[in-house]
Amino acid sequence: MAKKAGSDVSISDIAEKCGVSAMTVSRVMRQSPVVSKKTRELVLAAAEELGYLKGSRLGRPAGTPRDAHTRVRLICGTPERGPVVFQMRLLSAVERALTARNCECVLYCGTGDYRTFLRLQASALKTEAQATFIIGDFPEKQLTSLIAAFPGAVLIDNPGTPDTNASFNSFAFDNAAAAELALSHLLEQGYDNPLILTGPERHFFSREIETGCRRFMKSHGKAMPEIIRTDYTPASAEIAMKKYLASGKKFDSVFTTDEIATGVYRAMLSSGRNIPGDAAICGCDNLPSGAVLYPSLTTISLDYEELARSAVEFVLRKEKNGIPKRIRLMPSLIIRESTAKRN
Repeated sequence: MAKKAGSDVSISDIAEKCGVSAMTVSRVMRQSPVVSKKTRELVLAAAEELGYLKGSRLGRPAGTPRDAHTRVRLICGTPERGPVVFQMRLLSAVERALTARNCECVLYCGTGDYRTFLRLQASALKTEAQATFIIGDFPEKQLTSLIAAFPGAVLIDNPGTPDTNASFNSFAFDNAAAAELALSHLLEQGYDNPLILTGPERHFFSREIETGCRRFMKSHGKAMPEIIRTDYTPASAEIAMKKYLASGKKFDSVFTTDEIATGVYRAMLSSGRNIPGDAAICGCDNLPSGAVLYPSLTTISLDYEELARSAVEFVLRKEKNGIPKRIRLMPSLIIRESTAKRN
């Protein structure tokens, strides 16, 4: 093969040199995880040797039209206090699922601010895309506006607004079932006086957790546990938990999210309480931090990767029957040290 100048090198040239397909080279250039490490290194070495620097068409074979790829608008609502770890893990799972299926992704972020939202929505409407994903935390009126602006949008980890006639699809976890699973485990371990720490009352996750708790306690003839509201951050949880401990109220266990649990741990341990001796703690989300806390945190696992894959596969199938898809993934329990059986 005659040597070309860097600007004239195409991914077909790289593919020929490596003995792989142009699509494989394209995936390597777009950092797709589906290519093996050995092939990735081979392709990158060849691209560097040939001087491939085609920034305007990076990883795309010459002559391939843009509309050959499924393009997805990804509209993400991030609270002004900053993204929670759970949301960032879910967003990463969605990005990986899109990349694995050779989809393009255009990301728009909002903070709940009105003017920012108007700019976000206007920009997103100008972008041609085959699908729209909505993820994260939006005020209810803004979420309703997005659903109206993008008919058939896919809500990820959000059941949507109460209006069942709205034209949207949703892929979410069964958070009420997660609460029931946690309380059932605590009861089996000998803890029957739980405390619930969750987020703002308006948030769908908080509402569903409360629904699950109420349903479980009623079925077992017990009073509804007290609920403490936070903003989902460890700092807020630590303050709220310290205040509750100072009140002298009795409890023998805590159910919360993994991220909030780190604040609960600080409040408990700094005040001389033992976990699980004075109170067992069960989280929800299965974040990496839970496994390295001491004692390690029992948690309700939510499968981010499966949720993301399900949403992407739904979009790629392009179902046209007009019936909204409302999927709920069931949680599972991971038992660790923080809920050891009560003596």
